[in-house]
Amino acid sequence: MKKSRKIILLTEIVAIIIVAIVLLFKDFNSKVVDSLTLEAGKDDLSINSFLIDKSKDGEFVTDITTIDLKKPGKYDVKIKLNNKEYSSVIEIIDTISPKAEAVNVISPLNRKVDAINFVKNIVDNTEVTVKYETEPDFSKIGEHEVTVVLEDMGQNRTEINSKLTVINLKDSVQREAGSSFDIKPEDFLLETEYNISFKKDISNIDLSRASVQEIELLVNNDIVKADIVTVDTTPPVVSIVNLKIWKGDKANAMSFISEIEDASSVNVYYKTEPDFTKTGNQFVELLVEDAYKNITEARAILTILEDNEPPKIIGVRDKTVYLDQTVSYRKGVYVTDNRDKDVQLDIDSSDVNIKKEGTYKVVYTATDLSGNESEKTISIKVIKQTVTEETVYNLIDEILEEITTENMTKQEKAHEIYKWIRSNIGYYGTSDINDWLSEAYKGLTTGYGDCFTYYIVSEIFLTRAGIDNMMVKRVGGRSNHYWNLINCGDGWYHFDSCTHIDRKDTFMMTDADLERFTKQRGINYYVFDRTQYPRTPVE
Repeated sequence: MKKSRKIILLTEIVAIIIVAIVLLFKDFNSKVVDSLTLEAGKDDLSINSFLIDKSKDGEFVTDITTIDLKKPGKYDVKIKLNNKEYSSVIEIIDTISPKAEAVNVISPLNRKVDAINFVKNIVDNTEVTVKYETEPDFSKIGEHEVTVVLEDMGQNRTEINSKLTVINLKDSVQREAGSSFDIKPEDFLLETEYNISFKKDISNIDLSRASVQEIELLVNNDIVKADIVTVDTTPPVVSIVNLKIWKGDKANAMSFISEIEDASSVNVYYKTEPDFTKTGNQFVELLVEDAYKNITEARAILTILEDNEPPKIIGVRDKTVYLDQTVSYRKGVYVTDNRDKDVQLDIDSSDVNIKKEGTYKVVYTATDLSGNESEKTISIKVIKQTVTEETVYNLIDEILEEITTENMTKQEKAHEIYKWIRSNIGYYGTSDINDWLSEAYKGLTTGYGDCFTYYIVSEIFLTRAGIDNMMVKRVGGRSNHYWNLINCGDGWYHFDSCTHIDRKDTFMMTDADLERFTKQRGINYYVFDRTQYPRTPVE
């Protein structure tokens, strides 16, 4: 019996605890409403709407601006009150049917009109769709009763009765894209009983491309909408060019087109792709198709060339260097090729012993992408140094500081160098071509030298001034002659600072200039191996 009483007592205690928890939980949630119902379209929503005790201060945790108050549905909301978060729900409903005014429509024969055109001034708090109850017959001339149905997001419906008048008038006038403007109001007439005009000037309508552009007509003083339809039925007009490419390269179809005339965008493609592995000539069939499927067929000639020509190594020459000095084997050396822009150049200088006087061989090898190879061998003469580079460079730099400024162009600096050498070094018929530093020092300090002296002094001046240059040597004739090629950024030109009996200007000369001078002076004066040097610009 005692055990039974204990069980009853324990049960009562548990029941009391459960009731207390329920009451506590209810009290916890009773600080905000469980849900809030709003008619769609309400544009203001305060925190007080959710609070049971309006005297309390709460705040939204949820960003209320992200809730579309014009869209029916249920939305969860978080609210903070006394540093605790509470949950509620906004339920947006739409119970009000849409309103609108009826509009009577006059339309040309066979021109379909959207239902929305039969109403105006639609009023509703949510989005409204407009559709026909039964679509009218636009192919039947005369008056038609029309009923359109407005339905909002709350599925509230309103029926609006209106009238459609179909008149015996063209619903559109068509023109070819690119044609001149020649459209008149009378072009829309199917019968002559109507008094017709454009509501406003339409002469600025663009007929250059395919499009549909709506206009307004005044028909017996009623506004009627119609279309100007621009169509593209004309195939593209193209100009073709024949093409030459290298074997292994490919060309897209557009490469054969130099000019296209069409009123719309155009795609060019091969009818059958060419064989890019076959050398010689072959016909290429092209299809030129515009955006409206108008196609022009064209034929061009593709010539595929095989590259059998080796690259040319330019600027290599025998050099004299000094014991234990670094040798710049690539300085002034260029490689050109009939096909490739970047050609691999290998230099084998393994025979050179810079620590021992003597003459050594250096082999230059250039290989293009087709495997064609060219080779040149030069001699490197290693001698003892009698004048240091620092000595010569100091002399040159001092002069450059006097005759040039930082804001000068390279060509202006080159001209100042040319004038200084011409004015300060006189011609004397001997030089030591094996010791270039010594020869340059002699020319700078004594003011005398021969053409090699002029050349080497010019080279050091130009190099110190940051101007690309290379040596040119005469071929043929009774004696040697040396001068420079320079590039100031606009191509290579000949630069000869050596004085001449005729005193002609020899600054920035083209190949054609050299030919004229050679004819005047004779003795192969400016004859040189053109295959070894870059070409100058053509006059």
